[in-house]
Amino acid sequence: MNRIYNLIFLLITIISTAQNEDKSKTLEVVGFAKVSISPDMGILNINISEIDMHFSQSITRLNNKSEDIANQLKKIGFEQSAIRTENFDVRKNTVYRNNKNIDSGYIATQQIHLEFKNDQKNITKILNQFSNSSTEFNLNFNFKLSDSLKENVQKQIIKLATENAFSKAKLISEAAKIDIEKVSKINYGNTYNAGMRIYNNDQGLNEIVLSGSSSKLKGFTPSDLVYTDNILVIWNLK
Repeated sequence: MNRIYNLIFLLITIISTAQNEDKSKTLEVVGFAKVSISPDMGILNINISEIDMHFSQSITRLNNKSEDIANQLKKIGFEQSAIRTENFDVRKNTVYRNNKNIDSGYIATQQIHLEFKNDQKNITKILNQFSNSSTEFNLNFNFKLSDSLKENVQKQIIKLATENAFSKAKLISEAAKIDIEKVSKINYGNTYNAGMRIYNNDQGLNEIVLSGSSSKLKGFTPSDLVYTDNILVIWNLK
C-alpha cells in the first residue's frame, strides 16, 4: 500500500514540475505606442465676480455681468444653448485689517462655460470680442478631443501598441535564438495597463489663461495632445 502511495506522490510531483516548467517557458512583451493629435474642441471658461455690501445686490450685479458676457458670445455667433453657467457661489467677503478679520459684504462668483470647434476663426472671434470688452473677467482656454476623434485615436493607438509588442517579440526571439509559439495571453486595460492616457508635463491640461479686458490679446495655436498606451502580450516558447 505504501508503494502505491509513494508512486502516486511521485506522479503528482512530476506533473506539477512539468507544469511549472511549461509556465516558465514564456516570453512576456509590453507593446507601447504614442500618438500626437491636434485637439478638435476648444473650451472657453470665463470667471466673473462681484463684491457688494448687500447679499442681494452682489447677486444682481453678478447676473448683469453674466448676461453681458453671454450677449457678447451670442453676438459673435454662438448659440444660447451652448453657453452654460456653472459654479455659482456667494460667500462672505472677509478681509484682514488692523490685525483682525472683518466682514466686508459679500462676494458672488460664477463661471461661464462654452465648448466650440477648435479653429483659428473661432478663437480669433472670441479674442477680438473680449479684447474690447469693458467687463472685468478672467478668461482661459482648454483644449480636448471630441468623443468621436478620441475613439478613433484609441483604435489607432491600440493597433500600434499591439504591432509594437509583436515586433519586439520577433526581435527578441531572433536575437535569443528561441522559437515562439502561439500567444497564450493578452492583457490590456487592467491596473498594470491603464488604457489610453494623456501624456504631457502638466497632467493633461492644455490651458492658456488670459486675464482682464486687455487690447493686447493675440491669437495662439494650442499644442498637440499626446496620448500613450501599452499592451502586455505573452507567448509560449518551444
